Amino acid sequence: MKVLVTAGATREPIDAVRFLSNVSSGATGAAIAEHLAVSGHEVTLLHGEGSVRASAGGIICGAFGSTAQLAARLESALCSGGFDAVVHAAAVADYRPETTHAGKLSSYADALALRLVPTPKLLPLLKSWAPQPPRVLGFKLTAGADAAERAAAVGKLFAGGGADAVVHNDMDELGSAGAGRTFRVYRAGDSAAATHAIGVPALCAWIESWVRLG
Repeated sequence: MKVLVTAGATREPIDAVRFLSNVSSGATGAAIAEHLAVSGHEVTLLHGEGSVRASAGGIICGAFGSTAQLAARLESALCSGGFDAVVHAAAVADYRPETTHAGKLSSYADALALRLVPTPKLLPLLKSWAPQPPRVLGFKLTAGADAAERAAAVGKLFAGGGADAVVHNDMDELGSAGAGRTFRVYRAGDSAAATHAIGVPALCAWIESWVRLG
């Protein structure tokens, strides 16, 4: 199967040297890409600048900075056709500075004000960019959410369209080692998680099965 994986954080530029970003390291996405490649799939990995890189051979890699750059890379890759599945694990910024300043802002200003505007949601667009729409797995991160809040957050992702399944985890669990982190897997129409994958290796195994069997 031919699979497109995204991983890591976007960087939304403030000026020529500063940007807004988030805590994603891209490690989970890189692990997914490696597991799929070792399992015999044809994998393309789009990763954030500065994120963890996949080390397995045979993976086609490309870097992105901003959300706009990621969108352009995704559209270009998907328009070429042939992808059976997209694993969209990248941590895409919800907001970006309205204006990017040329050069470097002064380091001595008493205060700086940034106006932030929403970035486009990429998940609902992925199928529309492909001649033959692939199956799409999205990711949702919450922070300190209870079960009802988690389900509501995942439901909003499905309501936005474009996802066939969603993997959820919570910031409160990110301190756990990769082997102990809980990932909750939802399929479209689920009111509760259909699967609990304990640890990154278990998540990778579930995703490989999902890619292979649907």
